[in-house]
Amino acid sequence: MPDQHVYKKGAQFKQPDWSALARKFDSGGCTPEDFARVLDLLEILPYRDINAAIVPVQQALSAAARIGREDLIQRTRLIHADVLGRQAQIAESGRMIREINAWAAENDEAHVLARSHRLLGSFFRRLGDDDSSLEHSLRGLKHLPSGVAPATRADHLMMLALALDEAGSYEDAKQRFDEVLEIANATGDVQFELFALNNMAFTYYDLGDLEKAAELIAQIRQLSEKHGFPLIAMQLDTIAKGEILLGHPEEAERTLLPVITEPSERRLSELASLPECMLTVAQAQLMQGKLDEAQAMLDEARHLCDDHGLSRLSVQVRLRQSELHAAAGRYKEAYEEHLLYHAEAEALRSAEREAKARIFQAVFEAEEARKSSEHFREMALRDPLTGLRNRRFIDGYLDDLLTESQVNGEPLTLAIIDLDSFKRINDTLSHVVGDTVLINIAKILSVAAAEPAVVARMGGEEFIAVFPRTDEKQGRELAERMCRAIRSADWSPITGALPVTASIGVHTVHGAPISRTELLAVADRRLYVAKRSGKDRVVADDVCEPHEKF
Repeated sequence: MPDQHVYKKGAQFKQPDWSALARKFDSGGCTPEDFARVLDLLEILPYRDINAAIVPVQQALSAAARIGREDLIQRTRLIHADVLGRQAQIAESGRMIREINAWAAENDEAHVLARSHRLLGSFFRRLGDDDSSLEHSLRGLKHLPSGVAPATRADHLMMLALALDEAGSYEDAKQRFDEVLEIANATGDVQFELFALNNMAFTYYDLGDLEKAAELIAQIRQLSEKHGFPLIAMQLDTIAKGEILLGHPEEAERTLLPVITEPSERRLSELASLPECMLTVAQAQLMQGKLDEAQAMLDEARHLCDDHGLSRLSVQVRLRQSELHAAAGRYKEAYEEHLLYHAEAEALRSAEREAKARIFQAVFEAEEARKSSEHFREMALRDPLTGLRNRRFIDGYLDDLLTESQVNGEPLTLAIIDLDSFKRINDTLSHVVGDTVLINIAKILSVAAAEPAVVARMGGEEFIAVFPRTDEKQGRELAERMCRAIRSADWSPITGALPVTASIGVHTVHGAPISRTELLAVADRRLYVAKRSGKDRVVADDVCEPHEKF
């Protein structure tokens, strides 16, 4: 039987004013008791919104060091480790959590011990070790003190429910999900209620209980409408997958298309979900016989996967592509694509096993595992921060494209994108915030620069977009779209009042005998003109006259 808890009815959860809290930290007006209450809110924030957590966590680390109480320092470090894990720095996150877990056990710090076990549950879940994930999730709930904040208890229950679900203990998982819903209902925490319903819907999909899944989908929609709480991409994708299973692909398409086509200000924290949403839309369009639309959606999903090295989703694109070829009567192409799908799926499983082994070795033996030469070559051509291609890749890629352009006369457009006043973000907020901005810029550019464009990070705050078979007019339009997307994104959770904009220089060639260095130099010169003309704009010709922002 679950433990009995009584929860006070409260208003809908709202983000605290982290800027005001930071000022209180800096002024020294924060007592250890005040700071502990702040940590109650902050330790759940990475789960709610990873982007919104990054700055407050950095501020809290500094405040904890000034306060000097070891239990508060370790609690804050745990939150930092959670952020690292959600940013795919899994080995570093795992090392920190294990170290803090050992400290908590040695010093009999129940709250830190419980939280470190809960985060170890998440760590092992990311690595696919279901047994260890369940073991640590159970320990996390067992050691959790009775007086913790309701949201913290809900977070532990959610982790345990997920671990039970993946271990095949569906009834036990449902019981824990129900407890999360009880807490969320009692405290008015709409976001946690939506998370729980979303995860429960997936459980019923797995069980084949489509009727119950449909009920949960209806609950998710009603809850969102009742409280005016917009559904995020992940939740809409869950709904759409359910609508497909229920035989309503046209409803699934209507559910997800706004996620893909609406303005970027809603999508900044959801860009990582876009390729998966595109695959779901492509499946819905394929079921309706909309083959051209499905092909366009698959092309864009493939483009984003290639840009960011999303191997798992790239394999799923192969599968959908083979299905589309078959639906179009192209059976030879369908067979060939299916062979590629199986080959890449097996290669992915092998690579994932090696990656997990390296992480285990790095975490549990405190040394880097030997990297396979193929993996090393791939990583050598990618920027480690953003996942985009790097300068080394672009140099060879541009040389090949210029040679093709000179042979066939097709246009080739290049854009250099440089963030405006980026030093102010690093100096005012921190380099951690600056890195977060760069990660999100990479995602925005990949979405705005449609396939077959390639986006890369050249270094620092400078990016490059290469548009094969794209003339001056098209190149200018794409550059302006990138500029608008960066400007209009909601940066406030990351940079507060500081805006994030970019200046872009563009150059197009039509088979002219020009070298890569010369091409880059022209685009770079136009970038300089954009900066001098007021920033936050595109310059695509050599006329040095400022023009209005678009």
